Amino acid sequence: MTTSMKAKIVNVKVERHATGMFVATSQELKGLLVAKHSMDDLYKAIPQAIMEMYAVCGEDVLVTPAENGSDFYQPWIAIPAEVAKRALEHA
Repeated sequence: MTTSMKAKIVNVKVERHATGMFVATSQELKGLLVAKHSMDDLYKAIPQAIMEMYAVCGEDVLVTPAENGSDFYQPWIAIPAEVAKRALEHA
């Protein structure tokens, strides 16, 4: 698959819901909704949810957290797998 997609920043907002669960959503990635009982479980589930949302659109991505997050927003980077593969081949 050839992609023209570039790496994208997905800012994820984390809130504690009235049920006590931690919930992650994103303005950049409409439809993203991850809910878990612990913050650790939430941060483990976010990359998979982002990858699955891009896969629905035909894009294979790798997802990693970025620095400079805040208490409410955590930036994640969605890197096209093909772009990452080419970069590793030339490293």
